Amino acid sequence: MNSQGAVRVERDEWGIAYVTAPEERDVFYGLGYAQASHLLHELLGQYKLARGELSSVLGETALERDIEARRWGYLTQARADYARAPQAVQARYAAFVAGIDRYLRDHPDEVPAWAPPLEPALPIAALRALVQYWATADGCAILAATGIGSAPAVERGSNAWALLPRRTAEGVTYLLSDPHLPLGGLFGEFVPPPAWIAAAMPRGGFAGHEVVAHAGELSITGVVSAGTLLPLIGHGAHCAWGLTTGGPAVSDAYRIRVEPGDELAWRCDGELRRIDRRSEWIEVAGRAEPFEATVETVELNGARTPVIARADGCAYAVSTAYAEGLWRLDEQLLAMYRARNIDELKAAFEPCMFLPQNVVAADVHGDAWYVRAGHAPRRPTQLDRSMPFDANDAASAWQGWYELEDLVQHRGSEAGFLQSCNTAPDTLTGPHPRPAIDLTAYPPVLVNDRPGRSNTRGDRAVELLASTFDARLEDAIAIALDDLWPETIAWQRALSQALRTTPPDVTDRPFARLLLAFDGRAHATSPGALGWLLWRELVRDLPAEPAEGAELTAAVLAGKALTPVQEELLRRALAAAAERMRGTPHGLNTALGEVLRLGEAAGGGAAFLSHRPVAGQDLPLVAPLRVAMYSDVDPGNGLARAYFGGPSLRLTRLGPDGVRSWSAIRPGQQDAHVAGQAHLLVNGSLRALAPADVPPRTLTLEAELTATVALDAG
Repeated sequence: MNSQGAVRVERDEWGIAYVTAPEERDVFYGLGYAQASHLLHELLGQYKLARGELSSVLGETALERDIEARRWGYLTQARADYARAPQAVQARYAAFVAGIDRYLRDHPDEVPAWAPPLEPALPIAALRALVQYWATADGCAILAATGIGSAPAVERGSNAWALLPRRTAEGVTYLLSDPHLPLGGLFGEFVPPPAWIAAAMPRGGFAGHEVVAHAGELSITGVVSAGTLLPLIGHGAHCAWGLTTGGPAVSDAYRIRVEPGDELAWRCDGELRRIDRRSEWIEVAGRAEPFEATVETVELNGARTPVIARADGCAYAVSTAYAEGLWRLDEQLLAMYRARNIDELKAAFEPCMFLPQNVVAADVHGDAWYVRAGHAPRRPTQLDRSMPFDANDAASAWQGWYELEDLVQHRGSEAGFLQSCNTAPDTLTGPHPRPAIDLTAYPPVLVNDRPGRSNTRGDRAVELLASTFDARLEDAIAIALDDLWPETIAWQRALSQALRTTPPDVTDRPFARLLLAFDGRAHATSPGALGWLLWRELVRDLPAEPAEGAELTAAVLAGKALTPVQEELLRRALAAAAERMRGTPHGLNTALGEVLRLGEAAGGGAAFLSHRPVAGQDLPLVAPLRVAMYSDVDPGNGLARAYFGGPSLRLTRLGPDGVRSWSAIRPGQQDAHVAGQAHLLVNGSLRALAPADVPPRTLTLEAELTATVALDAG
């Protein structure tokens, strides 16, 4: 592609990038330039991850990540996807990477020595690395349950809700998306974590970039993950959406019985097939010789699939619906940003390439829609998904795909609100005799959850939304940043029972009174909140077996009488927490915000959270952290605790006058803006973003570019 067009990259007082171009084809050039100017080291680090080359910079600590990237072929498959994509799609990726390259050429002193070579397939490879967990979690969990490998552990801690016109004063809709991403970095479970960024890449920190872009009819607002093309969560000029973890089953585990005497041969219904094996040589810093990684792949369900493990004469693999064609996800996102109403937004979802996520969406016309999105394969109904499928039997192969109309979904809301806080789809408007969705009408693989399952965040969201009428912006913000730990009263009753017959030691009694008087608000100025957190963490950590903790949690939340063993556990946790509290800088007067703080990491400007109070430690802190609606209790696992973070919260207002949004994004690396962003984040405030077609008055021109793209499409 060769194009000429004026592209402007400007930043407001918060450091938010505003990218404008006269034509859509040029805006991607500006998006690449803007992201490189804000997240250069993180962007290039993500590309090193996608190439499977982190070990060349970080040594042994990154070797497993490199092996994973080579095994799944992040870059190899991305190149194949790019080659098969339509020319217009290729042009967008080429323009984005050309914008990155332009920044590198304009600022050669900022380019690290380890920077990888650029190519148009890299944004697809970075997207593949980003979505890897969701794409393979179901299959990996099945293998882990049978003793093969381990399932990736990611805590569910996201909130999304929509408050519809019948409940707002101005007849508008407010939509919240708060994915509770780690303070150490956007999608920190899936991209290079802050520890190695701080060590090897001095700018460090948050691997996400907030951007507002406008070109012709295209409007994009959201936070994009480093190295990728478009924000997964955001809004266009007419529609907005939020995401929470949860979706249909999109991957399966397979067992492959190999032939005796030839571990690379296997049969499917008698037909001889082969497992491909190759060596991948990985450069590792500190090693004299490259590391040889053996990678095996097999064709399953029409796609090359990596062998995850071998055991008992069998090979084991995970087949995912997202094995190829991931560029279609970016195309779906682009159509979502163009959508003018819910009908058009639904049409954008028809390719079913979106991540397996709960999607809560709304438009400027007062309409709303929920869908449990995902690219879900149809399985033979006789198969047991709790065990690996038998790849040697052709009847285990997938039988096509579910279409959008098949997925779990709900349009509008008689209640005037929808919520999805990692709860089951039938709890959209809360648990009541007539749930919003009848899950029995859907195949279990599309539900992929326990009907009626809720948590304290979901229950609290329903409580707040259902009791809200004539809401204005300040009311929506108050709900978004609610700091009540809803289960407080239940645990206080349990503690009172435990102390009724066996009072605490004299030295621990002031702490016990602090806990019993705690109002449940996780406020930065509250000593009770800190004491409560310390006690609850110990209640979680002390049980010898997970089942013991699960039984205690279930009993407490149900208001049942505790066993003597359970009462003793609460007392032990109180004594240990009291000791910890006395060791904080001000003892029982130490507030939550004095030890849970947002600050600058050494040499960086990255933020971090000190999870434990440490007396006398000199930390470069800048402000206390406000905790917003992160308490989560699931009786099924007993791991009740408070979540901290929420560095990517967005509240969007949609009405006849258009779309506006407010955000609380974790501070980035622009030194001029860190202090102001941190102040907003920790004080429960949101910053307003100007609509894409009406930039804010306070802008600093970062670059005025001529988009000239001439990259080899091969």
